[in-house]
Amino acid sequence: MGAEGELLPFDEFIDHHGADLIGSSIWDTHHRWPVFAKFFDNQEALPFHVHHRDHHAAALGKLAKPEAYYYPPQLNNHLANHPVSFLGLRPQVTREDLKERLARFADGGDNRITELSLGYRTQIGTGWDVPAGVLHAPGSACTYEPQSASDVLCMCESWSNSREVPDELLWKDVPADRVGDLEYVLDLLDWGLNVDTDFVAHRQLIPHETAESAAEASPGWTENWIVYRSPSFSAKELTVRPGHSVTVTDTDAYGVAVIQGYGMFGRHAAASPTLIRFGELTDDEFFVSEQAARAGVRITNLSATEPLVILKHFGPRT
Repeated sequence: MGAEGELLPFDEFIDHHGADLIGSSIWDTHHRWPVFAKFFDNQEALPFHVHHRDHHAAALGKLAKPEAYYYPPQLNNHLANHPVSFLGLRPQVTREDLKERLARFADGGDNRITELSLGYRTQIGTGWDVPAGVLHAPGSACTYEPQSASDVLCMCESWSNSREVPDELLWKDVPADRVGDLEYVLDLLDWGLNVDTDFVAHRQLIPHETAESAAEASPGWTENWIVYRSPSFSAKELTVRPGHSVTVTDTDAYGVAVIQGYGMFGRHAAASPTLIRFGELTDDEFFVSEQAARAGVRITNLSATEPLVILKHFGPRT
């Protein structure tokens, strides 16, 4: 909120406070808050696509887009129509195999490109690390997605959810002189990551308790790492049990989403909303400065029966 009670865009807020808000390490390197976390909750799976790596994105004046997924139990009583994610490629797939399926895009209909991938059924309470350059078609579960603050992609599947995908999405983020060049699209891929024979071991995210939480072993709260493989961002899940409080310290600034329960976050009321009408403000999102994170934030669960669950996303490793 501004001095007159007006709403301020978050990027303007960051620009105004700079290093005092997000810390000198991130500010001096990026001159902005370079990540965000969103929720997507699609009825169907998304089409198979890839996000550019650094050098390809930079040539377009954009940034790479690594991302990660976590499937919160609180938000997934129903997994919708296609809770299967296609990730990467089968280890035996060749560059020519993939090029042949991409070439079918121009013919219309289904290029059947996900036949070259593997489908993974959604496991609630787990997630995936998806670096830039890895092909993916996220399934239909409600998904918490920390990611780099970028929007650059190449849509590789020509048919999804019983309808054609327009071919301009294949060439959306391709230099004008490379439109129609399938070799450029193939070069977007990190081939080694896509055909990794240990893809699950290297990319799946199984939550594990933070060192601070494990050391305290408190009956009143638990904190888990839920996103931890990417150098670009990370995320934790904090659970405060009914009637308990905890002061949590972190070394870096972070964003917050409350996904269950209600209580106090510092001096602010915090609650996971049950209904949001267009234009309404809520008490479920916060941003914690580096200074406040290091000093510690006092979090209290005011419910006698329900846990207070908070997701926290962090920027690049410093």
